[in-house]
Amino acid sequence: MNQPEFVSRTIYMAVTEKLPQITAPKANKSSLSRTLLQVAGMAILLGLIVETVILIVAASFGKVLAAKPFLADLTQKVSWSVIVCLGLALARGATRLFAATVQAALVGLAGLLMAPPAFAVARSLYEGVQEALFIKVFQGGGGSPVLLALIKGIEYGCLGALLVWVSKQCWGNALTHAGAGLLIGIVFGAVFIGAMSWGATASMTLGTMISRALNEILNPVGCALTLYSAEILRRTQTARTDEN
Repeated sequence: MNQPEFVSRTIYMAVTEKLPQITAPKANKSSLSRTLLQVAGMAILLGLIVETVILIVAASFGKVLAAKPFLADLTQKVSWSVIVCLGLALARGATRLFAATVQAALVGLAGLLMAPPAFAVARSLYEGVQEALFIKVFQGGGGSPVLLALIKGIEYGCLGALLVWVSKQCWGNALTHAGAGLLIGIVFGAVFIGAMSWGATASMTLGTMISRALNEILNPVGCALTLYSAEILRRTQTARTDEN
């Protein structure tokens, strides 16, 4: 082998050794983008499921929800699910390389910071759709919007931290993720409904109370399952990429 050929081969080997380091970040970005799109799709489905369940419950109490109020309520449910679930998914993806305790703290902080603005946006969209459709739906509740947003922030901060901890356990499957969401939903749902009832100008009917309870429970359970499903899909995609 002559000297020019030796130099060329050496340069080629040096460059090819660096290629995985160059292409890996692009692959990670692509994987994160797919994960976020999947989370957004599942969050939209979650909003549809929650609203459908509430519609069925309302119908069982003889209350037929018209198309316009249904559309306004659906907008609120979907926007809330998408913003919160995406925020938690993004935080989990960004902190994946940290130690478990640090990741739980950071994801919990993300939930604490994301939930209040998500609550405000969802509520604003709900009221905006009502104005656009020339309707006004009485929700049967009150309470300070700031207090309600703060409760949501603490709730999803705790949910995010708890889900990270559950995912690190050998028994952290779909059922335990759903159980974590159920626990958070029951505890904070009771606090949230209590805060709404405290400033209400009129008492809520039994049907409205049950609908609200289902909403407060189904959302964290659905969000927990959404994040679990996204994590499973991410691992599958990573495994396929490594095989190729």
